[in-house]
Amino acid sequence: MDAKNRPGVIRLLIYMLVAASMSGGFAGWVQSSEAALWAANLNTPDWTPVGIWPNLVSILSMQLIAISLWITQRSDSGPLRFVAAGMTLGLVVGLVLQVCITFGGHDIESGFLAALALWLYALFTLALVGRCSRPAGWLLWPLFGWLTFVVALSFEVMRLNNVASYVGGL
Repeated sequence: MDAKNRPGVIRLLIYMLVAASMSGGFAGWVQSSEAALWAANLNTPDWTPVGIWPNLVSILSMQLIAISLWITQRSDSGPLRFVAAGMTLGLVVGLVLQVCITFGGHDIESGFLAALALWLYALFTLALVGRCSRPAGWLLWPLFGWLTFVVALSFEVMRLNNVASYVGGL
Protein backbone atom coordinates (compact mmCIF):
# COMPACT_ATOMS: atom_id res chain seq x y z
CA MET A 1 0.00 0.00 0.00
CA ASP A 2 1.42 3.36 -0.90
CA ALA A 3 1.75 6.12 1.68
CA LYS A 4 -1.06 8.12 0.10
CA ASN A 5 -3.70 5.43 0.71
CA ARG A 6 -2.69 4.40 4.24
CA PRO A 7 -5.06 5.18 7.11
CA GLY A 8 -4.12 8.48 8.68
CA VAL A 9 -4.21 9.95 12.15
CA ILE A 10 -7.86 10.95 11.78
CA ARG A 11 -8.83 7.29 11.37
CA LEU A 12 -6.79 6.41 14.45
CA LEU A 13 -8.62 9.06 16.46
CA ILE A 14 -11.97 7.74 15.22
CA TYR A 15 -10.99 4.18 16.20
CA MET A 16 -9.93 5.36 19.66
CA LEU A 17 -13.13 7.36 20.15
CA VAL A 18 -15.31 4.41 19.14
CA ALA A 19 -13.30 2.08 21.39
CA ALA A 20 -13.67 4.41 24.39
CA SER A 21 -17.39 4.82 23.72
CA MET A 22 -17.95 1.07 23.48
CA SER A 23 -16.03 0.18 26.63
CA GLY A 24 -17.58 3.04 28.60
CA GLY A 25 -21.04 2.12 27.37
CA PHE A 26 -20.71 -1.51 28.37
CA ALA A 27 -19.24 -0.60 31.75
CA GLY A 28 -22.17 1.75 32.34
CA TRP A 29 -24.66 -0.89 31.25
CA VAL A 30 -23.20 -3.50 33.60
CA GLN A 31 -22.99 -1.09 36.55
CA SER A 32 -26.47 0.39 36.13
CA SER A 33 -28.41 -2.75 35.29
CA GLU A 34 -29.46 -5.67 37.40
CA ALA A 35 -26.28 -7.40 36.21
CA ALA A 36 -24.32 -5.50 38.87
CA LEU A 37 -26.67 -6.77 41.58
CA TRP A 38 -26.44 -10.30 40.22
CA ALA A 39 -22.64 -10.15 40.14
CA ALA A 40 -22.48 -8.67 43.65
CA ASN A 41 -24.38 -11.68 45.01
CA LEU A 42 -21.92 -14.21 43.59
CA ASN A 43 -19.25 -15.86 45.69
CA THR A 44 -15.94 -14.53 44.38
CA PRO A 45 -12.30 -15.12 45.31
CA ASP A 46 -10.36 -12.57 47.34
CA TRP A 47 -8.33 -11.59 44.28
CA THR A 48 -11.37 -10.38 42.31
CA PRO A 49 -10.75 -6.82 41.12
CA VAL A 50 -13.21 -4.35 42.58
CA GLY A 51 -14.19 -0.77 42.02
CA ILE A 52 -13.07 1.01 38.92
CA TRP A 53 -10.17 -1.32 38.01
CA PRO A 54 -12.08 -3.66 35.64
CA ASN A 55 -13.48 -0.64 33.81
CA LEU A 56 -10.05 0.98 33.47
CA VAL A 57 -8.55 -2.24 32.16
CA SER A 58 -11.43 -2.55 29.69
CA ILE A 59 -10.93 0.99 28.39
CA LEU A 60 -7.16 0.52 28.10
CA SER A 61 -7.58 -2.83 26.33
CA MET A 62 -9.99 -1.36 23.81
CA GLN A 63 -7.61 1.51 23.13
CA LEU A 64 -4.75 -0.91 22.53
CA ILE A 65 -6.96 -2.91 20.14
CA ALA A 66 -7.82 0.29 18.25
CA ILE A 67 -4.16 1.28 17.91
CA SER A 68 -3.21 -2.26 16.90
CA LEU A 69 -5.92 -2.26 14.23
CA TRP A 70 -4.64 1.04 12.86
CA ILE A 71 -1.02 -0.16 12.77
CA THR A 72 -2.11 -3.40 11.10
CA GLN A 73 -3.97 -1.51 8.41
CA ARG A 74 -0.88 0.62 7.76
CA SER A 75 1.45 -2.37 7.37
CA ASP A 76 2.96 -3.54 4.09
CA SER A 77 1.88 -7.16 4.57
CA GLY A 78 -0.37 -7.36 1.52
CA PRO A 79 -3.48 -9.52 1.90
CA LEU A 80 -2.38 -10.68 5.36
CA ARG A 81 -3.11 -7.22 6.75
CA PHE A 82 -6.79 -7.55 5.78
CA VAL A 83 -7.08 -10.90 7.55
CA ALA A 84 -5.22 -9.57 10.60
CA ALA A 85 -7.45 -6.48 10.71
CA GLY A 86 -10.55 -8.66 10.52
CA MET A 87 -9.26 -10.90 13.30
CA THR A 88 -8.54 -7.81 15.42
CA LEU A 89 -12.11 -6.60 14.94
CA GLY A 90 -13.20 -10.11 15.92
CA LEU A 91 -11.57 -9.52 19.30
CA VAL A 92 -13.92 -6.59 19.87
CA VAL A 93 -16.91 -8.71 18.91
CA GLY A 94 -15.71 -11.49 21.21
CA LEU A 95 -15.28 -9.12 24.14
CA VAL A 96 -18.79 -7.76 23.64
CA LEU A 97 -20.27 -11.26 23.39
CA GLN A 98 -18.44 -12.45 26.49
CA VAL A 99 -19.78 -9.53 28.55
CA CYS A 100 -23.30 -10.01 27.18
CA ILE A 101 -23.28 -13.75 27.84
CA THR A 102 -21.91 -13.48 31.36
CA PHE A 103 -23.66 -10.39 32.68
CA GLY A 104 -26.64 -10.06 30.35
CA GLY A 105 -27.48 -13.74 30.55
CA HIS A 106 -26.55 -14.12 34.23
CA ASP A 107 -24.84 -17.35 33.21
CA ILE A 108 -21.57 -18.25 34.92
CA GLU A 109 -20.97 -21.46 32.97
CA SER A 110 -21.52 -20.01 29.52
CA GLY A 111 -19.53 -16.94 30.55
CA PHE A 112 -16.59 -19.20 31.42
CA LEU A 113 -16.85 -21.02 28.09
CA ALA A 114 -17.09 -17.68 26.24
CA ALA A 115 -14.00 -16.40 28.09
CA LEU A 116 -12.10 -19.59 27.27
CA ALA A 117 -13.11 -19.45 23.60
CA LEU A 118 -12.13 -15.77 23.45
CA TRP A 119 -8.76 -16.61 25.03
CA LEU A 120 -8.09 -19.22 22.33
CA TYR A 121 -9.23 -16.83 19.60
CA ALA A 122 -7.00 -14.08 21.04
CA LEU A 123 -4.01 -16.44 21.02
CA PHE A 124 -4.55 -17.19 17.34
CA THR A 125 -5.17 -13.50 16.56
CA LEU A 126 -2.04 -12.47 18.44
CA ALA A 127 0.08 -14.81 16.33
CA LEU A 128 -1.47 -13.64 13.07
CA VAL A 129 -1.30 -9.92 13.89
CA GLY A 130 2.29 -10.38 15.10
CA ARG A 131 3.23 -11.85 11.73
CA CYS A 132 1.61 -8.91 9.98
CA SER A 133 3.13 -6.21 12.20
CA ARG A 134 5.29 -6.75 15.26
CA PRO A 135 4.25 -3.49 16.99
CA ALA A 136 0.57 -4.28 16.44
CA GLY A 137 1.11 -7.75 17.88
CA TRP A 138 2.91 -6.40 20.95
CA LEU A 139 -0.01 -4.09 21.68
CA LEU A 140 -2.32 -7.09 22.02
CA TRP A 141 -0.26 -8.80 24.75
CA PRO A 142 -1.80 -6.81 27.65
CA LEU A 143 -5.25 -7.83 26.41
CA PHE A 144 -4.13 -11.44 26.28
CA GLY A 145 -2.85 -11.16 29.86
CA TRP A 146 -6.20 -9.73 30.97
CA LEU A 147 -8.08 -12.49 29.16
CA THR A 148 -5.92 -15.08 30.92
CA PHE A 149 -6.89 -13.49 34.23
CA VAL A 150 -10.58 -13.44 33.19
CA VAL A 151 -10.53 -17.15 32.34
CA ALA A 152 -8.99 -17.99 35.72
CA LEU A 153 -11.44 -15.71 37.54
CA SER A 154 -14.44 -17.12 35.64
CA PHE A 155 -13.39 -20.64 36.49
CA GLU A 156 -12.95 -19.80 40.16
CA VAL A 157 -16.31 -17.99 40.35
CA MET A 158 -17.95 -20.97 38.71
CA ARG A 159 -16.29 -23.32 41.22
CA LEU A 160 -17.17 -21.17 44.25
CA ASN A 161 -20.82 -20.96 43.22
CA ASN A 162 -21.12 -24.75 42.91
CA VAL A 163 -21.76 -24.72 39.20
CA ALA A 164 -20.25 -28.04 38.23
CA SER A 165 -21.78 -28.89 34.88
CA TYR A 166 -18.69 -27.97 32.82
CA VAL A 167 -15.89 -28.56 35.29
CA GLY A 168 -16.62 -32.10 36.38
CA GLY A 169 -17.51 -31.30 39.97
CA LEU A 170 -14.28 -29.47 40.92
